[in-house]
Amino acid sequence: MMALLPDTLAAEALELRRWHPRYAEGLCAAVSASLPALRPWMPWAQEEPTVGEHMTILTEGDAKFEAGTEWQFVLVEPDGDRVVGAAGLHHRHGPATIEIGYWVRTDVTRHGYATMASRALTTAAFTHLDPIDEVEIRMDTGNRRSAAVPTRLGFRHTGDVDQEIDAPGQSGRWMVWIMERADWDPAGRTAWGTGPDGP
Repeated sequence: MMALLPDTLAAEALELRRWHPRYAEGLCAAVSASLPALRPWMPWAQEEPTVGEHMTILTEGDAKFEAGTEWQFVLVEPDGDRVVGAAGLHHRHGPATIEIGYWVRTDVTRHGYATMASRALTTAAFTHLDPIDEVEIRMDTGNRRSAAVPTRLGFRHTGDVDQEIDAPGQSGRWMVWIMERADWDPAGRTAWGTGPDGP
């Protein structure tokens, strides 16, 4: 079976590369360097990661990519192989909707990387996933830095919803941002300098 999305996506100053076990050390280092910023929001960032754990996670993610159930990528700076974050597309809210998740390494926030990755993933979803009519981005109402990303890309804030608390900084309310297929402009508006990217 051929994967629905390409293994690599160009994302301006970044390259998005399909999850694979060969990125275990790089992804583990990126998570470890960013734990203080990730821990309040991400349930998987509560303990120091290990390379072995990331090897398993990346292997499972690679299989899901091939099966067409989830598409996860590492974020890599094109001038090298340093992993500076991760982003992906997830089926969580019905067959016609896909959700983008993302985080970037602490020492490269304010570079616009989360915005670049989210733009590339939105375009990829509408290009390669025919059933998808909406792309969503969700984050805790307290995570205002992360909310800068959908704002830059022209996503529409449709309201807030209750969400189970599973990380220490979460409030139990999440903002929902939506982009519909008919409204998407791959050149999407950006406002560099209006605020930092989220974690």
